[in-house]
Amino acid sequence: MNRIREFLSKAKAGDKASRIALIAPVVAFVFALGWFNSGVPPTQVVEPTPSLYADSGELNETEVSVSTDIFVHVTGAVAKPGVYATEVGSRVFDIVAMAGGFTKKADQASVNLARLVSDGEQLLVFERATSSNTATATSNAPTGSMAGTLVSLNRATQSELEELPGVGPTLAQRIIDWRSANGGFKSLEDLLEVGGIGDKLFAGIQGKVAL
Repeated sequence: MNRIREFLSKAKAGDKASRIALIAPVVAFVFALGWFNSGVPPTQVVEPTPSLYADSGELNETEVSVSTDIFVHVTGAVAKPGVYATEVGSRVFDIVAMAGGFTKKADQASVNLARLVSDGEQLLVFERATSSNTATATSNAPTGSMAGTLVSLNRATQSELEELPGVGPTLAQRIIDWRSANGGFKSLEDLLEVGGIGDKLFAGIQGKVAL
């Protein structure tokens, strides 16, 4: 203890060697501390890597839904004619049900209830032919045609259509398909829209058919 006091007294008195001996340990300590700190890498802040699937849930939630609604115009012998929205894949019987069903005068055979409907279609349900309508059609038939033999384009079966001159099974089916797809024939001239019926064939059967 006395030696330490003596050493400090000499340093205060201006002894150069004593001052160096006093400062040297401090410098050595500072140097050692700096060297030690230089070997430690600085702390790095690592940002989390964004996940490629982080927003997958949001994409699913905000995905634009595709509308499956189509619109069909129902007219004729139904309880509530009008335009009805339905889903893709609906059939004629679905639309007839939406329209309140058939009326008592409806000719249910005039439509194919199992057929798929399409967007923008007009579905026409015909009334049953009455005796007055039959008489009118017969009276309007051209001279030379056989009375009572007019074939209804909108009601005839395939076998009945095959009785028309120049109409075979394939063409008869085309007439029925066109009738179903277009809501029935509105005029006799609509026959010209059926594939396989030209002016010559139409001229041969127009006097034998009615709507």
